[in-house]
Amino acid sequence: MDDQLQKKARSEGGGMPLDRDGIEFSRSIERTKLSAASLLAAIVESSDDAIITKDLNGVITSWNRGAERIFGYNAAEAIGHPITILIPPDHINEEPRILERIRRGERVDHYQTVRQRKDGSRIDISLTVSPVRDASGRVVGASKIARDISERAKIQEQLQQSENRFRVTLGSIGDAVIATDREGRVEFMNSVAEKLTGWDSPQAFGVPLDTVFKIVNESSRQPVESPVAHVFRKGVVVGLANHTVLIAKDGTERPIDDSAAPIRDGKEDLTGVVLVFRDATKQRAAELTARKLATIVENSDDAIISKDLNGIITTWNRGAERIFGYTTDEAVGRPIQMLIPPDHINEEPQILDRIRKGERVDHYQTVRQRKDGSLVDISLTVSPVRDASGTVVGASKIARDVTEQRRIYDRLRESEERFRITLTSIGDAVISTDHKGRVTFINSVAEELTGW
Repeated sequence: MDDQLQKKARSEGGGMPLDRDGIEFSRSIERTKLSAASLLAAIVESSDDAIITKDLNGVITSWNRGAERIFGYNAAEAIGHPITILIPPDHINEEPRILERIRRGERVDHYQTVRQRKDGSRIDISLTVSPVRDASGRVVGASKIARDISERAKIQEQLQQSENRFRVTLGSIGDAVIATDREGRVEFMNSVAEKLTGWDSPQAFGVPLDTVFKIVNESSRQPVESPVAHVFRKGVVVGLANHTVLIAKDGTERPIDDSAAPIRDGKEDLTGVVLVFRDATKQRAAELTARKLATIVENSDDAIISKDLNGIITTWNRGAERIFGYTTDEAVGRPIQMLIPPDHINEEPQILDRIRKGERVDHYQTVRQRKDGSLVDISLTVSPVRDASGTVVGASKIARDVTEQRRIYDRLRESEERFRITLTSIGDAVISTDHKGRVTFINSVAEELTGW
């Protein structure tokens, strides 16, 4: 081995013999070259990409395992064959153009195309082709790296489909949608957002959101911070405060409800905000009506109770607490029969049967029982409660305490009876009239004297 190194050294170094250090240095160089070559070979062989070399006639000269995996040919089946075995007929004209560029010493970078596997199936690939030169710098072939991008192409197609679905969906939903970039400028508006803001999408594109989406407090008329600004500051989903009004481009005002959510990239960095809002005019009117009704119900002196079709109490107002003695917690969830004395228990099935038929029970005079067991005279009005489809789902009951009214009525009848008996039994004739002079009472003596 030393003799070989000496000969090599003489040929490369002018014929002078090497000493021992020189021989060791030459050995080190050889080992480094071998190590580098082995490393490169290992990298090529273990690459997931197809790494192929070919001569200037397009004949394959090397073929790694990545090429076997991607194209299905083993090295023995590929080496010595033209590279066109991988090119489908409708792409065959690409190879001459690539070889022409290689002969000129040019490089082809990330050329996206289609190639054909051994089984005839097609595959999307990205090609990088570089000229291979000999020691004198002359182009003698090409090195080709082919990366399988089928999955990426599939993902890109799915992404395109997803974006199309996104735009179609947002364009067809009933809520208004505005999306912004990271600077808060409008990137997308659906037709509902256009209608509510008065801005067309082309006009609004690139415009700061605060210009397009102007909101104020309904009562104070002070500007309200855009939820988008809040999202950019906090990075979380936020909603508008109550009583927010949107002022459209033409000055039209509408109460709105909305929420805003961050848009993040794969690294969780904030790249924009999507704002969803709706016209809340009807909702606000319904809320106001509901509040008015709730106030009336809660402050009524009458017991206002609702129950389901099984007779289970579902709501209970203060009037019910006052009349029957049960608190809301004690009443809700319990059967309405707890208010009915035993001798009136058959009334409830009859009332529920009428309610199921959609009938109303008006001013039904009856007796109910308080928490302490005492009885109370009441006048009941029971109405069916219907759901959105019109199906009867329960009943609303108004119970008025008529105990005092009944007591007064009984006293009145008693007084009138005493009056009648007294005037009938005296010896004088008695006739009484109303304020218009019409006879309302005549005793027997008056009958005898008048002949009436």
